[in-house]
Amino acid sequence: MSIYEEKKQRTKQLIQTTFMNLLAEKSFDSIAIGDITKKADINRGTFYLHYLDKFDLLEQMEEQLFSDLGNHIDKLQSHYLSAPTFEREQEQLASALFSFIEIHSPVLKAFLSDHGRAGFHIRFKNAFSEKVRLNLEQHGSFYETLNVPKDYFISFITSAFLGLVEQWIQNELDKTPDEMTACYIEIITFIQGK
Repeated sequence: MSIYEEKKQRTKQLIQTTFMNLLAEKSFDSIAIGDITKKADINRGTFYLHYLDKFDLLEQMEEQLFSDLGNHIDKLQSHYLSAPTFEREQEQLASALFSFIEIHSPVLKAFLSDHGRAGFHIRFKNAFSEKVRLNLEQHGSFYETLNVPKDYFISFITSAFLGLVEQWIQNELDKTPDEMTACYIEIITFIQGK
């Protein structure tokens, strides 16, 4: 990476970090470009070299988060294709996802808060649902005994999992990723009545 690219990346990271700090203090709607540039100690022109406006900044950050999550799931799937059972694979996947969420919790906490832009929860759920759908399609036999439409099933799974994630974030990550995985498995087992 060239010196120019490194500087560009550092500046983008500074803008994003500053934006996240502001988002912790006030709502997305009340944040102005001037607030970001003043707090980051950069001029407006520097901001506009990287982003069109605050909506573009937020969209790029969301897209990066969703892309990272998707890539993480794809990478995990490739490692777990030889898992002895589908259930064991899902436990490993859940553990890795909770670890991913822990690492990205500051961004998720800000985006899921009342200060975040409306609709993040829906966009996050849609991105997550698509990856769950692709994951389940790798196990075609999984759907053979399913007596409800796939879209309802996927909606239930993703909503339940993301609800658990949101609660964990609200609880300030009071459990480790392994403890959250155990909690998730316990809930699933309870629902199944085993």
